Amino acid sequence: MDTLITDLLTSDLLTFAAIADIGSVVIRIVSVILGLGAVIFFHELGHFAVAKWCDVHVERFSIGMGPIIWSRQWGETEYALSVFPIGGYVKMLGQDDTDPSQMTSDEIAENPRSYSSKKVWQRMAIISAGVIMNVITGFLFHAVAYYDGLVEEVQMIGNVVPGSPAWKQGLRPGDTIEKVNGDDVQNFSEIQQAVILSGSELMIEGKRADGTPFSVTIVPEMHELAQQIGCGPTQTSTISEKADKDGIIVVGSPAENAEGGPFLPGDRIVSVNGEEVNYLHEVSYYAIRDMAADAVYQIERYPTRADGTLDKSAEPIAFEITVPSRKARSIGLWMAPGKVTAIANDSIAAQAGLQLKDQIIKVDDLEVGKMIDPLMLPVYFAQKAGEEVKVTVNRPREGDSPETVDLTMEPSDRAGWTEKAIGLYDSEKDEVTRQIALPLTIPAIGAGFQILPRIANIVEGSEAFKSKKFQIGQKISKITLEQRGKDEFVEDRLGNTETATISLDSADWESNWAWAFQLIQQAPARKIRVHVEGDESAGTKGFAYLFKNEEQCEDLYVLTRGIGSFESLQRVRVATGPGDAVSLGYRKTRSNLIKIYQTLTSLFSGRLSIRAFSGPVGIGKIAYKQADSGLASLFDFLGFLSINLAVINFLPIPVLDGGHMVFLLYEGVTRRKPNENVIKYAITLGLIMIASLFALVMYLDLFVNN
Repeated sequence: MDTLITDLLTSDLLTFAAIADIGSVVIRIVSVILGLGAVIFFHELGHFAVAKWCDVHVERFSIGMGPIIWSRQWGETEYALSVFPIGGYVKMLGQDDTDPSQMTSDEIAENPRSYSSKKVWQRMAIISAGVIMNVITGFLFHAVAYYDGLVEEVQMIGNVVPGSPAWKQGLRPGDTIEKVNGDDVQNFSEIQQAVILSGSELMIEGKRADGTPFSVTIVPEMHELAQQIGCGPTQTSTISEKADKDGIIVVGSPAENAEGGPFLPGDRIVSVNGEEVNYLHEVSYYAIRDMAADAVYQIERYPTRADGTLDKSAEPIAFEITVPSRKARSIGLWMAPGKVTAIANDSIAAQAGLQLKDQIIKVDDLEVGKMIDPLMLPVYFAQKAGEEVKVTVNRPREGDSPETVDLTMEPSDRAGWTEKAIGLYDSEKDEVTRQIALPLTIPAIGAGFQILPRIANIVEGSEAFKSKKFQIGQKISKITLEQRGKDEFVEDRLGNTETATISLDSADWESNWAWAFQLIQQAPARKIRVHVEGDESAGTKGFAYLFKNEEQCEDLYVLTRGIGSFESLQRVRVATGPGDAVSLGYRKTRSNLIKIYQTLTSLFSGRLSIRAFSGPVGIGKIAYKQADSGLASLFDFLGFLSINLAVINFLPIPVLDGGHMVFLLYEGVTRRKPNENVIKYAITLGLIMIASLFALVMYLDLFVNN
């Protein structure tokens, strides 16, 4: 009987939780619909109110475009909802974009309540009222968001892309950016906006992790969508309370074999191997620094209440979880070293005379690719900290054969492999991103190099050696990581696809074997198939070889212990009162107005890709995500959207408010109305432009950015 009652109670709780989840989803959807509707409503309300003030006959007030799905007559005006929720309109007597002749009709102009009969300044007021209303409501949305408390990502750097402009100028995880081109930045989003919209170089000021001030000049690089400098925000050392308990540990990772575990949502890592940590980049650094040893995590965990939430008023429980080390998977093939493609300014490598396009062929008389695996160079230099290391390079000479140059360096103690390419694999598109072309950096000397996907050595005794299929000089064109079978199907970091493909043959960028190797480590349960390219000149054919046995590297270890779902480093910016909310709302409104105009300038100058823009579907998704983060985030987004609508609507494009303002300026200057045919052709062109833009952003929403 007790078991039955328990089962019934459990069932009721699960049902209640499911209903609560559905209810919260419905609330978020309704919030988004009402919010987006409000942005459109207030824009049209501006037109409507000023038109009424000027005694213009308003025939229809519609939210939405296209066929009417609901309407009601109230006084002389029909109020309607139309089928397409992409805008709205106020239809006035004497002003109709679908019938431009009304604007020049003398007969309609004789009606004192027609739009066209009004003075130019009155019509300007009516046309500009929607834009002004959007700026006002945008400001109010921002002010309300700050009054409620707006969550912002702290402007501390959490990761730096190897070889990126930020990396070359010495920015590192733990640095905090305070100013960009002399302007204060309050959160990481403002840093990203400043980078995207910058004309050329950026003066970045801030503080290092130890509090030391820094000032560097960085020139952003253009990527697929926009300019970037190559750094991302910080995460804390606390596992998110919202994390799925079963999704914290990566399948097949060393953390699956942790002693003293498991890791749970809300756990805070306070130290790794005795080193105090507060942020994820510190957790990662110390675990990688001691990659050959077990990682001992000191944990603080709050007790759990009966409803499953954490009781943060109680004293946290302190305990340890130990995650073992594990040697990296090997295929018994060493690859050839490529060129040096990145050198940090004022680094040990730069001071020693290392140059771009140099090829490191020896370290301390060990031939790279023959006597030492190029993958080991980041570790080797770190192990030689404080000692002199002799580095021999091949240096290209124009019109002549390369020269051999000997250099001497004294590395620092910065651990190898701590500067990693992140987000390499897109499981939805089943492809490796361009990040596989990033250099493998040697943090101890501040340089980065490529490892070519060309075989330089076959490890004696390995499966590759015994197969007799592989030869020195062969090029690997791709790697496929395959599920072992339906009964052993696992969802790992590469998603739940049957086969993940790592292409190493691109006409656009030079692949780096280092990151293909790293991806192999991220799917420990998958089989490895190596595809070798044929050589027509040598009369050899390409082949694919599926490795049957699991092998391990001699000295390289799995870098990621397999713990995920950490919280972002955020703060809640709350206005101290109505006055402060007004001040913060004004600052945000002014900033957004400037940035939107700069965004359009960046688009036309090529510093921003059209792919960075969203249509109705994308806007709806963003709004839903913001609603999921809380009403303050939704209000902040609606504020941005309102201001965006104001700017876009006032562009000098026929059909839009800005286009109508151009006609009115012409009339005000020349004292005569524009020619009817000119208006007709201009409005037709405007409609084509708007329809084309709508089709483009819908295509981006549905097929490119989905």
